[in-house]
Amino acid sequence: MPVNAGLPLIKHRYINGRLLPLLGFLWFLMGPISYAQEEPLTNTDDSETSSSASGASSSSRSSEAPLYPSRDIRDKTLIAKAMDDEAQWLDTEYGKILALYRQTEARKTYGVLVLFHATENPQSWPAMLENLRARLPRYGWETLAISLPQQYPASIPSRPSSSFSSDSASSAPVDVDATTETLPADNPAAEVDSTAPADTSSSAATESSSSSAASSIIARELVITANVNAAFEFLKSKGQFNTVVLADNSSAELVLKDLLPQIRDNPADPTTVDGPLQALLIINLQQQEHISKAGLEAIFSAAQLPVLDIFFTPDSQEQEIARELHKATALRKKVVDYQQLLLDTQPKLVEQDSQSFLIGRVRGFMKQKATGSEIKALDDTKN
Repeated sequence: MPVNAGLPLIKHRYINGRLLPLLGFLWFLMGPISYAQEEPLTNTDDSETSSSASGASSSSRSSEAPLYPSRDIRDKTLIAKAMDDEAQWLDTEYGKILALYRQTEARKTYGVLVLFHATENPQSWPAMLENLRARLPRYGWETLAISLPQQYPASIPSRPSSSFSSDSASSAPVDVDATTETLPADNPAAEVDSTAPADTSSSAATESSSSSAASSIIARELVITANVNAAFEFLKSKGQFNTVVLADNSSAELVLKDLLPQIRDNPADPTTVDGPLQALLIINLQQQEHISKAGLEAIFSAAQLPVLDIFFTPDSQEQEIARELHKATALRKKVVDYQQLLLDTQPKLVEQDSQSFLIGRVRGFMKQKATGSEIKALDDTKN
């Protein structure tokens, strides 16, 4: 009995000894499988952690206030810094505007040419206008450049901030009617200028943000009138009253709307205009925006005011009709001195040409029709 009772124990131990290596081998095979199942969970946790960290970093960047209220203000501020000796911030009832005033570079000052052009920033001006603005001072004519709101401003779609995810950015509507674009906080240009010290140009640009916002809301006619008044107030403070006005065809009527009624007949001296300007230059740059017949009659209402009407090639049939209308209206309004000029479109390189054909013709016209003597401001005479 005792012998038989020990047999199952011996058999059980024998069987366990046979199974132990097999169980160990199975455990060895199951180990990598279970590790592989746990590893994606670890990677998911890491990705969630990195996503939350990047989201927090992006949120902190988006919470930083941009250096400039809009791209337009940034551009004007950079222009003012780059052209510090010419930049002038003029006050208007709708805020400050940037003007470029270039003083005479000759011994005698004959007058000033005020250039009004319908483009938001001076760096967008055509080559022929920049040629006049920058090179006429060598011949005794100062220049004052004023940018005006465009007749048909281009719509700038808003740019989404980098803090938005791609899904939200793709589903969000784009505001195509926005006239100004807010700079994101992580804009590279803004980071470059973040170390620049505060100066008068940046503070003036901040104040001019209201002007840019106003120009997108207030009627273009009112903004142009305010800019024209600011220009003549500035010249008055400089003691410069011998003024020639240059305006492009898309804004000439609005620029002259309040100036022409101030001109009075001067029968005692027909060669001198009794008014705020001595001569007028019309630059027909926008061939798709010809001046209407009613607009031409208003512009040529001052018969004693000399006019140089400049057109540029290509001289299409539509422009030829416009040129004939300009000439016929001037004759009908009995303009004493009306000259019309057709020039080739000027290339970019003409900006640096001090002896360009355009400068020669404009100089000759102003010398004959508007040459005067500079009157010093009261502050200058006291000094």
